[in-house]
Amino acid sequence: MSIKASAVCDTTISNITQSFFKGIPKASMYLEEAEFGLRRILPLLEALPNKARVLEVGSGPCILLAEINKRFPDLVIQGIEPMGDGFSFFDDFIGNLRSQQGEIKLYRGGYENFPADGKWDIIFLINVFEHIANWRDFLRFASASLAKDGRLIILCPNYGFPYESHFNLPIIFNKWFTKILFRKKIDQFELSNDYSGLYQSLNFVRLKQVRRVATAMGLDLSVDTEIINEMINRLDNDPSFKKRQNILAGPAQVLKKTGLLGPLLKTKFFQNYSPYMQITLSRKH
Repeated sequence: MSIKASAVCDTTISNITQSFFKGIPKASMYLEEAEFGLRRILPLLEALPNKARVLEVGSGPCILLAEINKRFPDLVIQGIEPMGDGFSFFDDFIGNLRSQQGEIKLYRGGYENFPADGKWDIIFLINVFEHIANWRDFLRFASASLAKDGRLIILCPNYGFPYESHFNLPIIFNKWFTKILFRKKIDQFELSNDYSGLYQSLNFVRLKQVRRVATAMGLDLSVDTEIINEMINRLDNDPSFKKRQNILAGPAQVLKKTGLLGPLLKTKFFQNYSPYMQITLSRKH
């Protein structure tokens, strides 16, 4: 299933939500990422019936959660956020949102202890899955938490492509060896950006692995290849994203301009080794 982004004017975080977020560290980056997530998830939410249930895992500062809560008052929407060290500044923002926009349902903790109160029609994670230490266990949790026709939507880097996008590093063999080779750069990046423990949190998950585990769990898996075009468009239209991911810009443009990208994206091999993935998992009936 391919998910088309809605019109640009419909996928801008509202001024009201943005106003609560001014002044916190890296506000513009968080807003850009929230709008990226909104573009990808909005078509799914628009197709849901009233009272459908939606769960976001890894809500962070709740920008996206607040926005979809405001846009879809007839849906049951909830978030999960462990809120680890270094993110205490989110508290004030979330408090402002709750006071101004009504109750935003957010569980402060990990999915492992999330109190079950029903099944979910959509569970989604945007740039979170690569930080889940035991992602296989999470897939079991999600599978058990989906409604009969529910879907799990995952967007995250695909480490089948030998590149670590948070640190802009080539992956040499594996996570451990890459850390040995680039320890100084990794430590410096974490220190200068106040991201202590970021590298350790990464699980280097690969699409090929997820395919195998999904099959073993009896889950259907589909790949939305449109996400690669979306990422290439971001390299063209989002200067800060291009700055963060400048290594990918050249090869991406070559593939697009030569016309090779479309045919390659149809092959499972190329999907397995693309730098980013959007996948949908559902239970087989």
